[in-house]
Amino acid sequence: MEKIDISAAVVLLIMAFVLVSVKIPNDERWCAIRRMNRLLFACYICIGVSNIITGVCGVDTQPDPVMWLAMLLVSMYQAFLFTGTCVTFLSPQRVGVKWLSVNAVVITLVNIASFWAFFSNERSAAWISTVDAVLYSAQLVYYCYLFRKAYVESRRCLEASYDEDMSARLRWITMCFISALTVGICALLFAVLRLGATEYAAFTCIATVYYVYLVICMINYRIRAGFIVKVVAAAPTAQTAEDSAPVESMDSAEEHQLQAAIKKWVDNKRYVQDDQTVEEIAAELGTSHAMMKWYFTNRMHTTFRTWRIELRVAEAKRLLGEAGVSTAMVHKMVGIADKSNFHKHFQKYVGMTPREYQVSMKQGKG
Repeated sequence: MEKIDISAAVVLLIMAFVLVSVKIPNDERWCAIRRMNRLLFACYICIGVSNIITGVCGVDTQPDPVMWLAMLLVSMYQAFLFTGTCVTFLSPQRVGVKWLSVNAVVITLVNIASFWAFFSNERSAAWISTVDAVLYSAQLVYYCYLFRKAYVESRRCLEASYDEDMSARLRWITMCFISALTVGICALLFAVLRLGATEYAAFTCIATVYYVYLVICMINYRIRAGFIVKVVAAAPTAQTAEDSAPVESMDSAEEHQLQAAIKKWVDNKRYVQDDQTVEEIAAELGTSHAMMKWYFTNRMHTTFRTWRIELRVAEAKRLLGEAGVSTAMVHKMVGIADKSNFHKHFQKYVGMTPREYQVSMKQGKG
C-alpha cells in the first residue's frame, strides 16, 4: 500500500515540474491559463507531499473515519481546481481571481468547521461525513452546471466567429471535465460507502492517471487551442455602426469589387486555411462581415459556411484523385480540423466515404 502512495507521489512531482516547463505566451489573453497552470503546479506539489507522508506513515487497513473525512475535504479542493481549469480552457475570462478566491474561502471554511467539529467530538464523525458528502455532492452539481454553461456559450461564440461546427474540436475539453467528474464521484463513493485501505489504493491509482491526463490536456491546450483564446479570451471591442447594423443593399461598384475579391480568394485556395475567423476573412476580402453576409444571402443564395464546405469537398475530391494522397490526412489538407466532421460533409455532398471515392477513382482510371 505504501509503495502505491510513494509511486503516486513521484509521478505527481514529475508532473508538477512538467507543468512548470509548459511555455505559455505572455499575451494578456493567456493570463487565465497561466494562473491555472501555477495553481495546478502548487496543487500537484501538495498532493505529492501528502502522498509521501501517507506512504511513510502507512494507512490503517481498517475503515477509518478520519480517512473518509479527509478524502471528502481534499476532494473539494481538487474538484475546485480541476473544474476551474476545464472552464478556463473553454472561457478564460470566466474564471477570474474573484471566482477563485470565493470558492477557495468557502471550501477552507467548510474544512475548518468539519475538523473543528470532528476533534471536538470524535463520535460525531459519521454525521460530519454525511454533511460533507451532501455539500460535496452539491459542489459537483454546481460545477457541472458551470461547465455546461461555459461550454454552450463558448461553442456559440466560436461557431459565430469561425462559421463552423466546433463541437468536435471542443470534445477533448469535455472529456477532460468528465474524467475529473469521474474521479470526484469515486472519492464521494469512497467516503459514503465507508471503504478501506484496499479501495483507497485503487482510488489513488485512478486519481494519479487523471493527474497525468490533465497535464497532457494542458500541453495540448497550449499547442491546439490558439483558436479558442483568439476569440473567447479577446478583449471585447465595440462594434462599429456599419458592422452592427444590418446591411440592406450594396451598390454595384462594391458588389463587383467583392465578387472579384472572392474569385481571387478562391483561385488562391484560401478556403483551405483553418482557424481564420469570419471577420478576418471579410477583412481579407476588403469588406465587413455584415456586407459579406448580405452578398452571400442575396447574390449567391447560400451561406458562407455552406459555400466554403462545398469548396473544401471539391478540393478533397481533386486530391483523392491524385496518387499518394492518404484519406487519413486529406481533411487537414482542405482545412477541416476534425476528421469526423470532414467525413460527414464528404458523404453528404458526394454520397460515399472518402475511401470509397478514392477506390472508385482508381477503378475508373484502371
